[in-house]
Amino acid sequence: MSTKRQITQGTTMTGTPPPDLAVMRETTQMVLASGSGPHPLLRDDEPATLTDTLRGHLELLIPEVEQAAGRLPENSVTRSGAMYCVGEARGKLRAPELSFAPLAGSVMYARRLARVLVALCDYYETVTSGLVETHWRTAFVRLADHCLTCPTCLAMDDQGARLGLPCETHDRLYDEYREAWARARDGHRRPAETSA
Repeated sequence: MSTKRQITQGTTMTGTPPPDLAVMRETTQMVLASGSGPHPLLRDDEPATLTDTLRGHLELLIPEVEQAAGRLPENSVTRSGAMYCVGEARGKLRAPELSFAPLAGSVMYARRLARVLVALCDYYETVTSGLVETHWRTAFVRLADHCLTCPTCLAMDDQGARLGLPCETHDRLYDEYREAWARARDGHRRPAETSA
């Protein structure tokens, strides 16, 4: 009999529903969308409430990201980045308890929490997808492998300079890489960026 617990889609390792990243990102936009100050529609007492909400989101998301990243290979760049982000998030949560007590409830502190929450949401999506490599990275590796092995791409003149001969395979792989990169870039834009 297997002791491994089966994870159904739509639940986390702890058996709870997955975090609502859309709500978390919406909360961050209330703090980050308006340049250097709070959202113009916020009342004076709302930055403290937003700070508490952001702290709650971080406290919920930190263990989820840490647990999911822990399942990735030890030498994974994605794992290292996610664990670093977890450490940053924990540091931001501890900031008011340390020497930054005046920061508690301030807009500046809320913005710091919001920025690290955005990064943590991105890492959560990455580490729970089960994919360490992204599509654009895979496309780039295919392009690089071709460039390093194709006789046409490697052709040189007598002085050792590349001839730059046309290569249909290179052009196709380059176009695939550019399209994959554009999709990845457009998919990670925030609502504030796309509305501008």
